[in-house]
Amino acid sequence: MSNAIELRGVSYSPSKKFEIRDLALNVPRGSMYGFLGPNGSGKTTTMRLIMGMLRPAAGTIKVLDGYMSEDAPRLLARIGYVPERLHLYQTLTVDEALRYHAAFYTSCDLDWAQELGDKLNLDPDQRLGSLSKGEMGKLMMVLALAQRPDLLILDEPTDGLDPVVRREVTCQSKTPRCSSPAISCTNWSGSAIGSA
Repeated sequence: MSNAIELRGVSYSPSKKFEIRDLALNVPRGSMYGFLGPNGSGKTTTMRLIMGMLRPAAGTIKVLDGYMSEDAPRLLARIGYVPERLHLYQTLTVDEALRYHAAFYTSCDLDWAQELGDKLNLDPDQRLGSLSKGEMGKLMMVLALAQRPDLLILDEPTDGLDPVVRREVTCQSKTPRCSSPAISCTNWSGSAIGSA
């Protein structure tokens, strides 16, 4: 079986107090993989390295069928990502956010995204600034799944969500319309999603 993600000898040191040294990781295609650890242990940093948001001091990062250092735009177009911190314009409505997102991804299935939003009880006319944390978590998952990614990366996607909303959100990554491998992280105090 081939890997969706391969890290070889990856090192990163933004300060004297924190360092990732000689990290090796294989995430097989079709699997669900989780990072568990306390705050500051490098979970989000590793995801940002995988996504090409940070550059390693040493080592190689292969994602899907290419190296992030050489082929980031093509690879990123095939990855659904839910970041740790929200990045959406608060004045947009849910529907406007879906359409805005779709403009950047040719593979985005806007009809399915709207259908998924309806299943998760997201009001298409509601402004993002008035969404609860749970509703925003649902929207972020819908945006990540809408492009039908080959790889789904979730950085603490259920942090702060109540158990019912957590179940609703995580079940959507297991539907037949989304068969992406997934990688997720959570803090020790949280709970991991899926079957990592």
